[in-house]
Amino acid sequence: MQAAAPPHLPQITLPGQAAAAPGPLDMGNMYLAHYGFRRDLGRLITAVGRVRPDDRRRVAALREHLGWVLFVLRHHHTAEDEAIWPLLRDRAPEARGTIDALEAEHAACDRWILESTDAFREFEGSPAGEAGERLMTALRGLADALGAHLAHEETEGIPLMMAHIAPAEDAAMHKAISRRFGPGKMITLLGWLTSELPPDVEEHLRRTSPKPMLLLHPLAARRYRRRAAYLWG
Repeated sequence: MQAAAPPHLPQITLPGQAAAAPGPLDMGNMYLAHYGFRRDLGRLITAVGRVRPDDRRRVAALREHLGWVLFVLRHHHTAEDEAIWPLLRDRAPEARGTIDALEAEHAACDRWILESTDAFREFEGSPAGEAGERLMTALRGLADALGAHLAHEETEGIPLMMAHIAPAEDAAMHKAISRRFGPGKMITLLGWLTSELPPDVEEHLRRTSPKPMLLLHPLAARRYRRRAAYLWG
């Protein structure tokens, strides 16, 4: 007798998201991270284009925020490279071409991560002229490369995860990622992930999030709102 298929869980949909694949895994954390990358890279491009060259404190804050976004992205991609893609290669050999392409897209993003980091360092030292142009080019390149990768992951990568990764395995991966952040950065991450969400997604998270996250959320959201008000205000 064949075992019953796991039920499909409700999935969130956020601005810019390319797809929300049905399946037994709650992909909310991944979709929230993708939304955060898209949202903040767009915000950074706008803010860098408007910042006054003599406002060194704000320039430094924007550079530090890019560092935070890239810190989260590095953990996001490392988890996929170390745990998800090897597992899918073993369990879905017919999808090798898709997995190869997703891995290659990580490498393409890495090029723009290095360039934007170097360009921001130069911009902080001399925030005008060619340094500003180089930084804007680097941030747009990163936003484009990462945006294409996230859309590919949402349309082809996540369906593979839904089909070949068990809920218990997915939960173990999330725990491993949380341990890498540590308590302090987890509060910042929670505030970042839940910033500027549509009302229907906020309601979904209130109904489905673990109790510890719900208890921490007011503190995390308050701290992050202060940070965002300075960065983007």
